[in-house]
Amino acid sequence: MHSFGIKERPFSKQATRVILAVLIVLNILVFALLFSKNMLGLLNVNVSPQLKIDFVNVGQGDCCVIRTPKGRTFVVDGGINVSEEDAKKLGRELIYKYVQKLNIKKIDGVVVTHWHVDDFSGLIPLIKQFDVSSVYETPIGFINEFYNDFDEACKNKNVKRISVTAGNVLEWGDELFVQVLNPEDIFGSALHSEINNDAIVLLVRYGKVQVLLCADIQEDAEREVIKFNEGIKSQIIKIPDHGAERSAYKPFFKLVGAQDGIISVGANNKFGYPSVKALDLFEELGMKIYRTDKNGNIHLSIGGKDEKDYSIAVDYNRILE
Repeated sequence: MHSFGIKERPFSKQATRVILAVLIVLNILVFALLFSKNMLGLLNVNVSPQLKIDFVNVGQGDCCVIRTPKGRTFVVDGGINVSEEDAKKLGRELIYKYVQKLNIKKIDGVVVTHWHVDDFSGLIPLIKQFDVSSVYETPIGFINEFYNDFDEACKNKNVKRISVTAGNVLEWGDELFVQVLNPEDIFGSALHSEINNDAIVLLVRYGKVQVLLCADIQEDAEREVIKFNEGIKSQIIKIPDHGAERSAYKPFFKLVGAQDGIISVGANNKFGYPSVKALDLFEELGMKIYRTDKNGNIHLSIGGKDEKDYSIAVDYNRILE
C-alpha cells in the first residue's frame, strides 16, 4: 500500500522552544511600543493640534517659547543670564532649564529682538547646550561683553544667523503665519531708547487668532507698526517694554484692540514697571492683564478655529507687596 504526500513529523522540542521565545519577545516589544510615551521615539511628543506660547518668567526681561502644532520650537529672547543659584533666589526661570523641562531636544529658531542684556544674554547657554538651527536678529548690533559671547557661541555651533526687517515673512511652518513688523527704519544709535525701537516685532497668526509680540519698542516704533493698519489687530499682545510709560501710546493699543495682554516684568523692579499710566490705559481699553511677576509662567494655547478659540493659564496668582 502506497502513501502519498509528505509525511508529517512533529516539531522537535528545541525548535518549539525557539519559536515560543521569539513570539514572547515580539509580544513584549509590541506592548512596549504601544504603551511608551512617544512610541519609542517613533512619534514626536511635541506634535499638538494647538499653537502653544509660554511667556516665561525670567524676572526683569523678556522670553517666550513657541511650540507649533507640527512640533517645531522657537524661542524669542531669553532674559538675562544669571547663575542657577541667583535664579532660584529671585524665583525666576533660566530659559535653557525651562526648555529641558519641556523635553525639547532641538530649537528650530531663536529670535534676538534686540541687544539689551536683560533680553538676549540668557540665550547664550541655550545655544551652547542645544541644537539650534537658526538665529533671527535685528540688523543693528550692539557690541558688549555678552554680544561677543553670543557671537562666539553661534560660531562654535555653526548656527545660521539671519537679519530680518519689517515685511519679512518667516517660514516657521505652513500651518501658521509669522511676519516681522519692525524694524522698518533703523534708528541706528547706541542710545538705549533707539536700541529698543530697533527691536523685532512679530505677528503670529494661527487660524483665526493673532498674537503680537512687541519686544521693547517705544512710541517711535509703535508709530511705525501702526502703518500696517488693520493687519495688526490681535487678540493677544505681549506688552512692549515691560509696560513702561514711554511705550503706552494709546493709538497703537486702540488699533491692536487686544483682549488680553501679557507683561513680562520682574517683581518689585527698580524701574517701577509696569507704569501706572500704562496700567490705566489697559484698564480703559478693557484689556485683561497677565504679569510674570504676579503669575509666574503664562501659558497661551491657541486652537484657532474661531476668534475666541484660545485659552490662557498661569502658574500662580501672587499678591505683591
